[in-house]
Amino acid sequence: MLYAALFLGFALEGTSIPVPAELICLASGHLIALGQMSFWWAVAVAGLGNLCGGLVAYWVGYLARRYLSRPGWFTRLTGVNDRGLRRADAWFTRYGAFTTFLARWLGFIRPAALLGAGVSRLPLTSYVPYSALGAFSYCYLWQWAGWKLAPWVRQAVHGHVGWGIAAVVTSIALGAGILRWLGREDAGREG
Repeated sequence: MLYAALFLGFALEGTSIPVPAELICLASGHLIALGQMSFWWAVAVAGLGNLCGGLVAYWVGYLARRYLSRPGWFTRLTGVNDRGLRRADAWFTRYGAFTTFLARWLGFIRPAALLGAGVSRLPLTSYVPYSALGAFSYCYLWQWAGWKLAPWVRQAVHGHVGWGIAAVVTSIALGAGILRWLGREDAGREG
């Protein structure tokens, strides 16, 4: 059950849904430190989940290409036009494989990179190996960090769970407020 939860968490994170993978790794690292999970199995399961999630994102982009290549409500919604598609195709033809690797390490480019690889129809023979290398190396590092930091985090958090929950709620509210404020700024520039 623990490995299934780890797989699901990293599969969701792999699709570019904002799932806090670092917190998942702290939890699994804690379980590794307690001997309830194997480090290597955790790396393998998390990496496989991350790769599967990336393949879902790729296929969503692949299927979206049909709607992005002709004018309509979808192109208005996404803001993508023929010029943008041509630029994306040129980028992914030249740098697509490395971009999918880098996207595993840089979360802020992940949605555009993984969906863009599918939209630009990057061959799976390029996408899968580089995506797998990125996913497994990313999961290895975070599982190792979670495992080694688990005792320190456990000691730091002991007795301070309420403060941790307050910090998470505050950061979510702050992030939502900033996104809302940025949306108003963009609306003001358009008008």
